[in-house]
Order: sequence, then structure tokens, then C-alpha cells
Amino acid sequence: MSFYTHYITFGDFPEEYKDIEKAKAIIVPVPLEETGTYLSGTRFAPDEIILASRALEWFDESLDFEPFRKGIATIASPLWERGNVMSCLSQVEEVVKEIVNQGKFPIIIGGEHTVTIADIKGVLQNYDNLSCLIFDAHADLRNIYDRSSFSHACVTRRIAELDVESIVEVGIRSLSLEENEYINSVDNIRGIKARDFLRDPKFFIDHISSMLSDNVFISIDMDVFDPSLVPAVGTPEPGGLLWYNVIDILEEVFAHKNVVGCDVVELLGINKTSCFITAKLIYKLIAYKFFYE
Repeated sequence: MSFYTHYITFGDFPEEYKDIEKAKAIIVPVPLEETGTYLSGTRFAPDEIILASRALEWFDESLDFEPFRKGIATIASPLWERGNVMSCLSQVEEVVKEIVNQGKFPIIIGGEHTVTIADIKGVLQNYDNLSCLIFDAHADLRNIYDRSSFSHACVTRRIAELDVESIVEVGIRSLSLEENEYINSVDNIRGIKARDFLRDPKFFIDHISSMLSDNVFISIDMDVFDPSLVPAVGTPEPGGLLWYNVIDILEEVFAHKNVVGCDVVELLGINKTSCFITAKLIYKLIAYKFFYE
């Protein structure tokens, strides 16, 4: 499969570090917005996040190195039949499969959370013994929502039906009775509610790796953050995690597990501050991946 450079690239780095063939990290913009149920604008997020990334400082102050030197390429968004979620998922799955097959690290920028189904299916074609670490304000465990089984509100339920070892959801603070009953009826999903985490963050950070298998895919729904930090999300919920809550978890997991891919989803591309914070988070994901490799 041939990849083409997106019209704007993540980070204002020297051109030699953005070459698709040489780069170790591949940014994949996926402006999917089909099943949102509250605020709109996820289709604008990938481009706006990439634009914001060009204002990033190249040096990581906590890890003491420049992650971009590992190479960060940005490919064109996969093409799909507009209005057709399944067409999008099929195309994204093939792209992610090929990136991982080439020994590179995929970072998918959504778009709505539904895209994570395709991301994980693509990774599963290259890895077994895979767990999913999902940061999210919502459980996303409904079987059907708004007459669709592939709604953004069903994404974790669909992932649970794949060949994954375990799912750990962090930051939950909104779920239905159906979802609560489901999560209590299965053994391979661990839900960590935001309030429980915030009462004793060290306990969960210390133990979260033990809940995951050797290979891990990380999905970050930006509504996991408190809206005082990141207001521009599809379904904001009060009482969320803050920057260092999420960063400390990520550092722990990257240090002890083989993280094989990530996505960042559900941001609305309508707020410059939210877009910049998301861009910095993506650069952190890349930093941790290559610092601990």
C-alpha cells in the first residue's frame, strides 16, 4: 500500500524528519463524523490539531530529548464512501494494518470514537495478546444506540467482541443502566470511574499495568479530561481527569508494556486551546513510545 503525505504535516519539524519511508511514527487523520449525538465538529479536528501542532516546542522537558528525531510522518486521510461508517472502518483497518506491518507506530487522529474499532482490528492482524487501554468519560458499552450498533456509544462493546485479552477504561463518569449491568457481567473489562481514580490516583497508576497484557493499544477520548481543561468535545462531562493524571498513567504503561498504536478522538476542531492541548498530548505519546523502546 502506498501512502501519500497529508497537505499539512504534524509538527513544524525539518523536512528530513517527516519522510514517510524513514519515519517511525505515522500520523493518520480520520475526519469521521457520522454518529455524534450532541455537539458537532469532530470532522474538523484532525486538520486543526495538525495545524496546532506546528506551534509545539520540539524538546520534551520531562524526558530530556527531542522525539521528532525518530521521524514523524503525516499521511493523507484514507478515502471512504462519505456517509458510510462501515466503508470508513474498512479503509482505516487496512491502513493501520499496513503501518504496523511495516514496523511503524500508528497514531490515528479522529474524528469520532467509532474509528477505534478499525484501529484495533488493524493492529490485531499483526499482534496477538492485545489489551486496550481506553480513556473516556463514557463507558461506550451500549449494544445499539440511535438504531446503530456502530455508534460512537457502542465502540467499546464492539471492541469487546474482538479477540482482545482485556479492556481497561479509565475516567468513566457517565453510563447507562444497560452498560453498568454489562460491565458487571463480564470478566475482561475493568472500568475505573473518574471519582474513584481521583480519590487515590497513585493506587490506580501503580496497578494499571497489571490489568493489561503485554501488547497494548491506547485510545484517548478527549472527553476524559475535565472540560475546564478541554471544553471542545462531543459530549463534555464534569468531574474529569487533568493533564498530569493522564500523563502519569501513560508514562507507567509505556514504561512497562509494548504500546503498539494509539488514537485520539472526539475532539471538536472549533477551539484553538483544545486543539493545541491535544497536539501536545499526541507528541507526548510519541515521546513515551520511543523513550522507552
